[in-house]
Amino acid sequence: MATQYVGTGTHLANSVITAFRLVVLSTNGGVGLNGTSTAPDGVSQTDAASGDYVAVKYIQNSGTQKGESAVSVIAIADTLYAGANGTVSTTGTVVVGKSLNTSAVTGSVVEFRANTL
Repeated sequence: MATQYVGTGTHLANSVITAFRLVVLSTNGGVGLNGTSTAPDGVSQTDAASGDYVAVKYIQNSGTQKGESAVSVIAIADTLYAGANGTVSTTGTVVVGKSLNTSAVTGSVVEFRANTL
């Protein structure tokens, strides 16, 4: 019987991953940092060295998500996109959600309602 995850799971980190970065599942069952052209599978909840395990909150999970910002200014209700190295940005091509708070510093954590489509 296969493992069933509800809301969160623990996966092998295929690279160094810090908390609140968008991640994507890989063929080895691990996760890596999401890029700008890929829809993320989840958000890391903890820091992890490469080869360690990282807690992942799946993007389609109920509730809100938190992501590290790649830009200095984010306003409430801004559309957020997948940014470089697993961050969220106000520009891009892959929509990940809508911001629920403001940010004035690059690298701050932004809460958002995930786009589950």
